[in-house]
Amino acid sequence: MLYLFTNIKEYEIFKSIEEFKRTDDNSLIIDKLINFAISNGITGNILKKYIIYVLINNKNPYTLAIERHNKYSGNISFVDNDLKYFYDLYNLDTRVEELNNFKFISSNISPIISSTIDEIESKISDYESFKNSIISFFENKGIADMSLYKAFRVNNGNLDPIKNVSDVTFDDLIGYDYQKNLLKENTINFINNNKFNNVLLYGESGTGKSTSIKAVLNEFFDKGLRIIEVYKHQMEEISKIIETLKQRPYYYIIYMDDLSFEENEIEYKYLKSVIEGGIENKPNNVVIYATSNRKHLIRENMSDNGTVFDDLHRSETKSEKLSLAYRFGLQIYYSSLTPTEFKKMVKELAIRNEINLEENILLEEALKWQMSYGSLSGRCAQQFISYIINKTKK
Repeated sequence: MLYLFTNIKEYEIFKSIEEFKRTDDNSLIIDKLINFAISNGITGNILKKYIIYVLINNKNPYTLAIERHNKYSGNISFVDNDLKYFYDLYNLDTRVEELNNFKFISSNISPIISSTIDEIESKISDYESFKNSIISFFENKGIADMSLYKAFRVNNGNLDPIKNVSDVTFDDLIGYDYQKNLLKENTINFINNNKFNNVLLYGESGTGKSTSIKAVLNEFFDKGLRIIEVYKHQMEEISKIIETLKQRPYYYIIYMDDLSFEENEIEYKYLKSVIEGGIENKPNNVVIYATSNRKHLIRENMSDNGTVFDDLHRSETKSEKLSLAYRFGLQIYYSSLTPTEFKKMVKELAIRNEINLEENILLEEALKWQMSYGSLSGRCAQQFISYIINKTKK
C-alpha cells in the first residue's frame, strides 16, 4: 500500500509492472517501457530508469515540502514504506534483454531527462543510497517537472513541458536596447520579490516582441524563472493554473503571444479579473507578459468614437474595451525600424553570419527584399540574411 507516492506519471506503465510482479507475464510491460524509453531518450535498464522517473516527478505534500525547503519533524515511516516498495520494483528481474540493455538514441530528443536519471542511477547501490539519492534530488532541484524544463503549455488543465525552447538571447536581438532594458528591469524586480508590473509588449509584427520574451526566460532560468504559455481559448483556466503555481518555489511568467480579441469574444473578461480586480490576490510568484500587434488588444469600431450612433453609452463601451490594456502596468512599444536602422541591422547580421558580400551590393539586395516583404523589421532582415546564406551555398 502506498501512502504518498500515488500520483504516478505514465500510470499505465506502472500498472503493467505491478501486474508482471503478480503474474510473471512480462508481455504487458515490454512495449510500454520501450515506448517510454524512446520518447525520453532513455538507454540501459529502462525498468530501473522508469522507477527513478516516476519518483522524481511525483508531486505530493512530502515532496512539495522538501522542494520548498520546509523544516519538518516527526515520524516519516510512511515515506520509507513507499520508497521500499519502489525499491522492490527497481530490483525486479524482467528477464528481458531488451529491457535490461536498451539502446535507441534520437537526435530530436532533449537529453535532459535521460542525463538526470543516469546521474541518479549512478549513485544507487542499496536501499539507503536509493532513498538518499531520491530525497537529495528533491532537496537540491525540486520536483522534476519544474526543475528541469524552462517552459510549459496548458493541456486539459495539466502543464506539459516544452522540451525544445529556443536558446535565443538578448544579444541576438539587435537594437531595441531601451525596450530590452525595461523588460529585464521588471523581470529582475519580479524574481527579487520587489514591486513589478504585468507587461504588454506591443507594436509592429516582426520587431522582436516574442524574441524578447524567450530571451528573458533564457537569461533568468537559473534564477528560478519559468514560462507558462497560455492561448486565448484557455483564459478560463488561468485561475486554476495560478492556484497550482503559487505552491511552487519558482517564478512564473504566464505568457500570451499575439494577444488580441474581436468584439464578440468575451475571454478577455477572465483575463481582466486575473490581472486585477478579482477578490483573491494574484500570488507574488506569478506575472503576466503578453505580446500584441494592438496596443488596446480589443477591436474597436467606428461607433466607439461616436461616428455611428448605435450605443446609448458609447463612452462606457469604449472604456470597457480599453480597460484590459490599462491593467498592464508596463507597456513597451516595439516600433518598425527606420531605413537607416534596417541597413544597420542587415550589416550586423551579415557580420555575425560571416557573409562576404560587398556592402553596397548587400544593402541593394536587402532593399529589394524589404520592398517585396513590405516591412522594415528585424524579422524581415533575418529572413533576408537566411536567403543570402542559402543563395551563397548554391
